[in-house]
Amino acid sequence: MNSNPTPEEEAARLDEIVKRFSDAVHDLKIYHYTLKQLADSEEDHILLQKAAGRFFELIQNVLFNYLYLEFSKLLGPPKSCGVENFSVENILNDAKFRWSEQLKESVNEELARIPPSFRDRKSGAIYTARNKYSAHYDKEVFLANEVIGEFPEGDDELALKALEEISNLFYEARFGKIRGDMVLTGAGDVHDLKKCLCRGLAFDKLFHEPGADVQGLYKLRKEECPHL
Repeated sequence: MNSNPTPEEEAARLDEIVKRFSDAVHDLKIYHYTLKQLADSEEDHILLQKAAGRFFELIQNVLFNYLYLEFSKLLGPPKSCGVENFSVENILNDAKFRWSEQLKESVNEELARIPPSFRDRKSGAIYTARNKYSAHYDKEVFLANEVIGEFPEGDDELALKALEEISNLFYEARFGKIRGDMVLTGAGDVHDLKKCLCRGLAFDKLFHEPGADVQGLYKLRKEECPHL
């Protein structure tokens, strides 16, 4: 960016920051929703175990680590080692926005609603997991094979709700309206995946049915997935 940006360029940059923050919160909600769909329901857990249990265990671990990192980044300090962070506090404290005192107060109220397991940077579960396992391996913790990062049930929902409210506050202050609902489902989402797995399991079951046209079924599967 130009070291001496014009007022228009500066305004565009501030607009982009708010939009990107809203996008980051929306993405976090989608990843969180996907993880809940893969991990919470007993019926879905059985389905995933039947279809490809080991694969989905790996995917769940990846999503858990991603969520730890994303929560800790968005709720992180304004700066680390002198470098600005893309976090709530950095955006809130950026003098260029000229946020009103009322907005600052509202954002701080939402931050206060976030449970300590997500907010406490010294001993909170999210930061402990980020610092000792996700960002790098704490040698003693890793060798002890400890379970870290667990937080009271429901804390994740409270943290997400507060972040969405903060996103709305920033967005409305900048653009005069909130962004709108952060839709979590759509074509090709986790629900479509589960439906596809159900169809696949039913299809494989047909191979073992008496009188099944096995050759015809093999042909159909080969047509759909010639590379497998």
